[in-house]
Amino acid sequence: MSLLEAKGITVRYRGHDDKGHRHLWAAVDGVNLVVEEGERVGIVGESGSGKTTLGKALLGIEPMADGQVLFRGQNIHEFKGASLESFRRGAQMIFQDPLGSLNPRMTIGAALNEVLSVHRLATRMERPERIKTLLHQVGLDAGYTRRYPHEFSGGQRQRIGIARALALGPSLLVADEPVSALDVSVQAQILNLIRDLSEERRMAVLLVAHDLAVVNYVCHRVLIMYQGRVVEEGPTRAVFGRPRHPYTQLLKSAVPDPDDFASPPANPESQNGLPSSAPARHSVGCSFAPRCLHAKKQCFLEHPEPREESPGWYVRCHFRL
Repeated sequence: MSLLEAKGITVRYRGHDDKGHRHLWAAVDGVNLVVEEGERVGIVGESGSGKTTLGKALLGIEPMADGQVLFRGQNIHEFKGASLESFRRGAQMIFQDPLGSLNPRMTIGAALNEVLSVHRLATRMERPERIKTLLHQVGLDAGYTRRYPHEFSGGQRQRIGIARALALGPSLLVADEPVSALDVSVQAQILNLIRDLSEERRMAVLLVAHDLAVVNYVCHRVLIMYQGRVVEEGPTRAVFGRPRHPYTQLLKSAVPDPDDFASPPANPESQNGLPSSAPARHSVGCSFAPRCLHAKKQCFLEHPEPREESPGWYVRCHFRL
């Protein structure tokens, strides 16, 4: 039995088209996903592709218009009482903005104590030692418990967010752009921490990111999202090494080559004619067709079904490269 299984996840919002008419558009459109125990899965795509919305929907934070999420074989939307509390402990999230996710009026010790108290995971006498252990696990000094969030650096605040999530002993951690606002050296520390904790605790990680290098470093498997749909999915090294979908190739071409500083990174607009904000979300056909140089008539009329390149590697493209 898989740890997490998502079937046809769809999240819709009300919006306006170019003419001001109201309509529903799908931020996440029929996404299927399976996460095994201890597996690290990356979700990659441009801003607005639906990555964060999908992560929140999988935890029940974002209401779904359609689909089903199973956690250890049980529908999360049927959880009540003790089963819901158990799910909240088992699936945790760390957010992109660590400062915004921490209460500025609570010390770090009080914030961690609140988590343990609400979930009744330790007695009042046991909590101080438990908090010190949590801080030590994420590389922070136990003496920091009396400090407030604004007294820490961005990297330290992200470590505090991770400690708060780990306090409940989760089997699944959803990390939403955990290092995007951090310096490169600090990014490496946080990524190493997440990977090490995942291996030590056999904790599954769902890493939401726009940085291909981050996902390639941490994750076993990757999903490439475009306008709410998964266009390519497979082992990280295989997908990034020889991408089959034109959009995945576009993402890869936009990454600068550190070994060739003389050559500027490829310009996505020059390669595909349209900026990412130009095409509207389409209910028919391939969502990437308006930007794709290889698109043909079929691409605009038929939604491509996933085709298996090799075991576990799927591509949604009529004319995959």
